Amino acid sequence: MNHPRLEIDDLANVIRQSMAQQNDDAPRRVAQTVSSPAGPPQLKLQPDFEPHSDHRYHINDLLRYHDRVFVQVAYRAVLKRSVNETELLRDLRQLRSGNVNKVDLLATLRFSPEGRAKGVQLDGLLLPALIRRLGQVPLLGYPIRLGIALVRLPNLIRDQREFGSYLLAQNEQMADFINGSLTERLTDRLNILAHEQHKTTQRIEDFESLTGTNFDNLQQNIAASRRDATQQLNAVRLRIGDLPDPRLEQLYVALEDRFRGAREEIKERFRMYLPYVQGRAPVIDLGCGRGEWLELLRDNGNEARGVDGNSIQVEQCRARGLDVMEQDVFAYLKNMSDESAGAITGFHIIEHFPFRVLMDLLNEVMRVLRPGGIAIFETPNPENIVVGANYFYLDPTHRHPLPTELMEFLFKNHGFEEVELLPLHPWHSGRVAGEGELAERFNGYFYGPMDYAIMGRKAGA
Repeated sequence: MNHPRLEIDDLANVIRQSMAQQNDDAPRRVAQTVSSPAGPPQLKLQPDFEPHSDHRYHINDLLRYHDRVFVQVAYRAVLKRSVNETELLRDLRQLRSGNVNKVDLLATLRFSPEGRAKGVQLDGLLLPALIRRLGQVPLLGYPIRLGIALVRLPNLIRDQREFGSYLLAQNEQMADFINGSLTERLTDRLNILAHEQHKTTQRIEDFESLTGTNFDNLQQNIAASRRDATQQLNAVRLRIGDLPDPRLEQLYVALEDRFRGAREEIKERFRMYLPYVQGRAPVIDLGCGRGEWLELLRDNGNEARGVDGNSIQVEQCRARGLDVMEQDVFAYLKNMSDESAGAITGFHIIEHFPFRVLMDLLNEVMRVLRPGGIAIFETPNPENIVVGANYFYLDPTHRHPLPTELMEFLFKNHGFEEVELLPLHPWHSGRVAGEGELAERFNGYFYGPMDYAIMGRKAGA
């Protein structure tokens, strides 16, 4: 059985040595306050260790240190090196358990092979170490420890009192340190921060006062510049036909009413497309115009949405309960998710686009179609000479005719499969009488299909 009071004995040796150097009327302060020119003062509860040049120590030179500092000092003094992390944790665990005291640790280090090789002389260690060793002998050790304890009982009582004074002195020193230097430095720092905050606040107020009016003027100038730039940009866009003109919107509505045909007639023409879009929802109609196709789809139970840039025609469609958005066709397509449409249709719209824009349109259509989805576009047929030379230009917003061979090539080039061309709307009443190859060619060139549709499917399901 190990004696738990031997650790206190070691502390008492240090206390007695310290008490011998103090005055009777005031306890010695065991903690130190160290001022650092580069930072705040630091509280040190144990003195610094200074290695002896002759490598000779008395045991009390080392027993004055405690816990972690003691282990570090013991290794530096006895083994002339620093303790590593594994050794430190192991020795601290043994010391704090009470199974090993500081004399045991010093003896272990000094009489280890490494300690013998270092040859450090540690006076006063041999007898306490021997007594500790005898106290650990089975059967004999307990009476030895008990006898030593009885002999040292008066000293232990005195040491206990001195140890109380030691702890009290440490507590007082820590209290003085906290209430004194730290509080003073903290107060000074808070005062400095408050002063800096006041100066910063004053600078901000001065800056706001000086720049407030100028900032308001700057905002007004920016707003005016934006208005001017918008007006100039809109004027340019109107000149190049990139911006809808309310006057042209009204003109275009009147133009369609004059030349496009009656609403029911147009719906009847569109009926032929219903089988192609059956089961391919939603159908997105680009440039939906007056909404005849959307109305036919709705009446036949097909989910459909339209988009057009003409505000007048959009309102007409909405008045009929159709799902139509007023927006640029390309902006609408770009906002759609990939593979989100079952069918894309556009009737008499592709002839309004420059060639490069038409390429972008086909790319976007291919992107938003689901696998197996279909694209259908109807446009004037320039193979009809009357259409290509006259009727095509009844709409002043048309760019140029699109031959069937060109559109078939573009569809296939963009990856569409099962491309199909449908000639539409021949002018039977205008045909000349007569039989033979010449009459057929004449009637075909002048009174043949006035429009055609091109259809293509996206590969997949």
